[in-house]
Amino acid sequence: MKKIDPLFAYFSILAVIQPARIQDIEASARQLLSPAYANELVEGGHLRKAHEIARENEMVLTVRKGVYFTAPKARHLVRRAGLERSIDNRRFFLMKSQRRWYK
Repeated sequence: MKKIDPLFAYFSILAVIQPARIQDIEASARQLLSPAYANELVEGGHLRKAHEIARENEMVLTVRKGVYFTAPKARHLVRRAGLERSIDNRRFFLMKSQRRWYK
């Protein structure tokens, strides 16, 4: 499997679970990426580094203290042809599972 850029991985995870904290992104990485690569990103601190880069370049918006949402200028990074449907489907099934959990 080809390794993906940590910044792209960060935005891919954030696009599915947003709004989110960095801790939520790290926890969800294991579900949305391969477990081995997710561990490499989390343990190596690559997701936190990508988060800092995104904040410095104003690619994320602060919703509340510590909670972030993808900024419009960064949305195009993961919303390419083919990925939009995958992201929307993952968000849909995540919302369905959360709804069942809260009942």
